[in-house]
Amino acid sequence: MADNPKKKGRERELVSEQQHEVAYLMGTAKVTPQKALEAIREARPDREKVMEYLEKK
Repeated sequence: MADNPKKKGRERELVSEQQHEVAYLMGTAKVTPQKALEAIREARPDREKVMEYLEKK
């Protein structure tokens, strides 16, 4: 989820360590907060790469 959900384009493809981003990853990928943060730190800033990272683990 982008920092501002009303924005479109490239920002929607990025991911950060903000609480709502971590919560989204936890729900989508069914992972713990620690795993979500690890994925963001390893594969940042591309949301697609973060999801691929989580699928591999």
